[in-house]
Formats: sequence, C-alpha cells, structure tokens
Amino acid sequence: MQSNGVTVLSNGKALPNGNQISNGCPTPKTHSVEKNKQQLSVLDRETIRIIGQHLREMGFHETLEHLIEESGCSLDHQKAAGFRRCVVSGNWTKANEALIELSPLLDDPCVVERMRLLLYKEKYLELLEGGKVVEALHCLRHELAPLPLHHSDKHLQLLTSYMMYSKKEDLHKAANWPGVLGGSRERLMEQLQAFLPPSIMLPPRRLKILLAQAVQLQVDRCPFHYFERDLSSYSLLADHICTRNQFPSETVHVLSDHSDEVWFVSFSHDGSRLASGSISGQIIIWNMRDQPTKELVIKAQNDGIACLAWSPDDSTLLSCGREDCPEAIAFNTTTGEVKCHVHNSSEDSLTCCAWNHTGEKFFLGGTRGQFMECSLDGSVTANWEGIRVHSIATHPGSDLVYAADTHNRIRQYNFSEKSSTTLVQEDHPIMSFSLSRNGQHALLNVATQSIHVWNLQDRCLVYRYLGVTQGHYTIHSRYGGINDHFIASGSEDHNVFIWHHKRETPVVVLEGHSRAVSCVAWNPKDHSMLASASDDGSIRIWGTEEQMRRQQEYKRERARAQEEKEERMGSPAVGEEGSSSREEAGGALAQQQQQQEGEGTEESDAQSSEMGSELERAEGSSSSLSSSGRA
Repeated sequence: MQSNGVTVLSNGKALPNGNQISNGCPTPKTHSVEKNKQQLSVLDRETIRIIGQHLREMGFHETLEHLIEESGCSLDHQKAAGFRRCVVSGNWTKANEALIELSPLLDDPCVVERMRLLLYKEKYLELLEGGKVVEALHCLRHELAPLPLHHSDKHLQLLTSYMMYSKKEDLHKAANWPGVLGGSRERLMEQLQAFLPPSIMLPPRRLKILLAQAVQLQVDRCPFHYFERDLSSYSLLADHICTRNQFPSETVHVLSDHSDEVWFVSFSHDGSRLASGSISGQIIIWNMRDQPTKELVIKAQNDGIACLAWSPDDSTLLSCGREDCPEAIAFNTTTGEVKCHVHNSSEDSLTCCAWNHTGEKFFLGGTRGQFMECSLDGSVTANWEGIRVHSIATHPGSDLVYAADTHNRIRQYNFSEKSSTTLVQEDHPIMSFSLSRNGQHALLNVATQSIHVWNLQDRCLVYRYLGVTQGHYTIHSRYGGINDHFIASGSEDHNVFIWHHKRETPVVVLEGHSRAVSCVAWNPKDHSMLASASDDGSIRIWGTEEQMRRQQEYKRERARAQEEKEERMGSPAVGEEGSSSREEAGGALAQQQQQQEGEGTEESDAQSSEMGSELERAEGSSSSLSSSGRA
C-alpha cells in the first residue's frame, strides 16, 4: 500500500517510494544500485564474493541471490560457474566442454589434462556404483587410458580392479571414495578448484580459512597463551588474550633437601619424576605426583653433578661430573643401582651426555677431547678424537648428534657415517645449548651475551632474548609449553626469565632464589610446571596462581590437623583428676573416722575396718582412672 509517498509493507514497516517489492523483499532503486556498484573497491568486491561463498556453503541461497543482485558482484566467472553446475549435476559431457572453454583463463593450460583425469575418474566410479559395468569399461578404455598422465600401468590396473566389486560398500572402501550420496561430487569440485585462479573461482571455504588464520595469529601473539584449544572454540567478537593466571608464575613448592649448590634438574619423559644433582655429588629423584616427595637418593660423582639425562623409557639416568671428572655413570631409576660405568682414563673429562632417540646407545663428551658413542653396557662403540665438547644434544628422530665445542661452534655429527657439518658459529663461547622438540632450532646460552636461537636448517640466527645475566658460568635454558612456545632460563642475578618464543623481551621474571640459577626444566606433560635449580641449594617448583592457592590451603589444613593433634596430646591428663578424687575420698574417710572416736572399742574397730576397706576401694578406683589418662 502506498500513502503520502511511502510504501507500507505488510509487516507495518515503511519504505520510501521509488523502491519496489519483489518476493516480499524491498528492492532499492536502480540508480542507487548502480551508484553502489560504481563505489565498490576491489577489496569490497572480494569481500562480497567471500561472504557470498559462505552463504552458499551455509545453504542461504535466497540471501545470496539478493546479495548478488544488490551488489552487482558475481561469485565466480560465468564460465567457471557453468563448469561448477555441470560437475555438481554429473553432466560429464558438458563439464568437459566447459573445461575446454575455461582453459584460456587458466594460469597453466597444462593442468587441463589433470582436471580431465579427475572428471573421468569420478565418472568411471559413478558408473560402477550404478551397476553400469559396460559403460564403465568404455570410459576406462576410451577416456581414461588415452590421457597422457596415465603412464603408470599400475594406476590403470588399480582402476580396473574396482570392477570386481559388486557391492557399493566394497567399492567405496577400495577406492577410498564416498559415493555420490556421500558428497563425492562436492569433493571433486574442491579438488578442481585448486587448479583455478581465485579471480575465476574462489578456493573452497575461503571465509573460514581467513578467520582461522586471524585467530591463529592472535594466539601466536598472545604472550601468555598456554593451553591448546581448537580454533573453532575462540570467539570472533573480541581479540584473544590470555591472563597470567594460567601461567607458571608462582612458587608452589620449595625443595631444600640438598646440602649444597644444585647444578642440574631434569624431568622424566612421562613428567612424573624430577632428577636433581648437586655439587656434593648427590642425586635425588623426586616423585612429582601430587606433593613432591623424595623417591631415591643416589651418591654419584664426588666432583659434583654437571649433567643428567633420562633414557627414553625413563628406566636409566645418566650422570656426568664437572671438568675434572673422568667418569660417567648410568643408574637404575627404580633401585638406584649402577647399570654401567664408563671410565677409560683418569685423564679424561666426561662432563655432558645425551641419549639416542631409540634408547639403545648414548653419547658422552668433555672439554679434554673426549667425544664418544657408548652401548648400554658402557663399552665405547665409536670415538671422535680431539673434539673438545661443552654440551651435547641428539636429534629427536634420527641418529644425528649435535655438539658445542671450544671453537664457539655447534657441529652436526653422524657417528655411523663419520661425517660432520658446522651449523652454528658464534663469536663467544657456547656454554650450553638444547634443541626444540622437533629438532629444528637450537637454544644457546652464550658467554657474556644473551640467549640465542638458531635455525639449524637455514643455519641462521633468528632470535636474541634479552634480560638474562650470563657470564662464564654454565646456565641451562630450555624450551617448553605448548608446542615449545616458551623459553625459560636461569640467570646469575638470581632470577628465572621466561620469554614467548616470538618476543625478545621476557614476559615473566620469577623471583625467589637468593643465588645464581644454574638450570631450569619444563615438565613435558604438565606445561604449567617449571623447575629451577640454584646455587642457594634449593629447587623451586613454579606453577599457576591456582596451584599456589591450593598448595597454601593444603599447608593450612596440615597445620590445622597438627595443632589438633598437639591439643589432644597436651590436654589435662585424666590421671590428675583421678589423684584429686583419691585425695578427696581419703579426706572424707578420715573425717568420718574422727567423728566416731570415743565409741566402744569393738564398734570402733569394726567401723575402722569398714572405712579401711572403703579407702582401698577409692584408691583402686583412682588408680584405674590414672592408668586410663596415660593411654
């Protein structure tokens, strides 16, 4: 209905005149549409195309038609749209014709044959699924076989073998093909879209991919992101940021059982135990489930513990001493017994160790030219003469060994092939280093410098992490957290520093130690647990604020229980109350005896005997009460 130049819709809303109504929806004036079309930038048009594609994937086809009509933007090139319709409808003859028309628009005309191969393969499988064996055989012989990409007879044989399956389910399984009702044509269209330029046809699910990339970028930049989640669980309505509450930033436990400087800590691979070694040569294995407890105490090298390494199955712990130590010892981590002992010469120096990823051998090194491969019984199976080594690490998935030497290098060694390659060259001594979980990056503690990260594949320095105080003392840094997104290191200024792997300044500085922190270790299973070892003789276990509160509550509960126990043990003894009652009973009996003096001798004697018996009973009763009070 029109009134006073206004069109009134059936729902009561008003629309200015000049707008028409089509299918119940208002259509803007033509000149407004043309104006909008002229004002659209390239970015606007691409955005509309992406939104339109998402509407089509969601099934909002009417909304899509209105968007295309009002914006004047088509989702795909006209020829590409026709090609899509032919593929989705299964019209293979027209699909091949449309493909020929599309070929001049392709970046590489050679991909036409690849696309045709996918079309004919889908046609062949659909004919077999429909029971049209003769037509399928004709397609195989006259359409698939002549294609130049079919050089492999095995491929043709595989396609031919599909004709043996009479049941659709068997065909689907053998060909790894979902069938027409399972969406095989839609899957085919996605495969074909990979060959088409985006200007002709958008890649599938473009909006979802862009949004996922945006969320992933926010996650990567989040300084405290610590828990892995599916990207679809994040809200798009606000930028993602994690708080420090879920980050290991508080002291949860302090382990002070070592009597001297603690130089090294290392978690077992299953995260349930922690090994620590001190300058006194003592190794303690801690059970880290729930409350940390001492599980095993081992006396190892007298020269002090400079390095510890768990075997891949956590059954054996390797121990090396400091520079003057000529031996390495392997201990059973359950009993503490010595499993093997490597000691070739008193002139040797074995200060670092690492396990092969299989656990069938280990490697030892030192600063006096010892660098060797050993079997599980401690025998030396290979030796690299003259290599003065500060630190060793092994590749997580191969037999490659990496060693930092006295020439400020990290070299890659293959003992079986007797080959080596220089990967890192620094200007200052490399005091220690460790590898990322995938073995692609090396984390270096460089003397008088900061923490450096090198890409071992590209052989280039990628990050310098600032803040740590590093002189010529050996400090061990480690990767940790989800996907090794964080780096932790001790420091000579008594602190522990934590960096996000993409930020060169620390996100957290942990205070608590009173002397230099020589080593840190992340729990490989509980990413919110970090251990630090210090020259102050303590090991600190760092966790989240919630873990710290739970631990404080646990301590309060224990203190409360102890106080209640002491109160029960220190309450007034019942024996004292029994003694008082005994005295009162004796006094009463004596008073009665005095009152009855002067009476006849026989009566007095009888009463005295009776009162004596009563006194004995009172004493016996008080004695029983006193015994009950001690218990």
